[in-house]
Amino acid sequence: MSDVFPPPVRADLGPDLDLRLVRYFTVVAEQASFGRAAAALHLAQPSLSRQIRRLEAQLGVRLLDRTSRGSVLTAAGRAFLPQARAVLQAARTAMASAREAEPPRSVTIGHVDDVVVTPAVRDLHRRRPDARVRTRHLTSRTAHDALIGRQVDALVARSPFAFPAEGLRISVLYEEPRVLVVPIAHRLAGKDAVGPADFAQ
Repeated sequence: MSDVFPPPVRADLGPDLDLRLVRYFTVVAEQASFGRAAAALHLAQPSLSRQIRRLEAQLGVRLLDRTSRGSVLTAAGRAFLPQARAVLQAARTAMASAREAEPPRSVTIGHVDDVVVTPAVRDLHRRRPDARVRTRHLTSRTAHDALIGRQVDALVARSPFAFPAEGLRISVLYEEPRVLVVPIAHRLAGKDAVGPADFAQ
């Protein structure tokens, strides 16, 4: 005796929608003009037109008609617009949910001697508002071991470094101006600019 199974049901989900194209469409629909939409999206108008045609080709319908006064939604466009907005909102909600489910990462930034680490911490907070940022003061002797041993995720220090830099990835955050402080009666006082040769002795 053999078992008989019904044929598998093929789920035809249709074309995969490109959310970027969906967003372009909603902006054109809201602006009622390809020109204004292109400016808002920082795109060239011909490029935006091509992207909308790609979306229309995916859907198999015309979404927008151009007129002398701008662009107007077709019947298909009017039907698609609220669904397009809902899709984009669902995508934003899904992204937020995924990020909230991931526990905030803790990032430790080391700094050496009198280096001001505030700008680096502020920039990291701006890029990763969900991260817990801690700072740790290190000496030139302990900085290298702390990096290699992953006691800190990054180190802010001035170059040239007082420790070996082999095996480390180095990025320049900012440059600090150097000044020479001398007594008011010093021979270099009052000069607009000095170089290392001026005070080599």
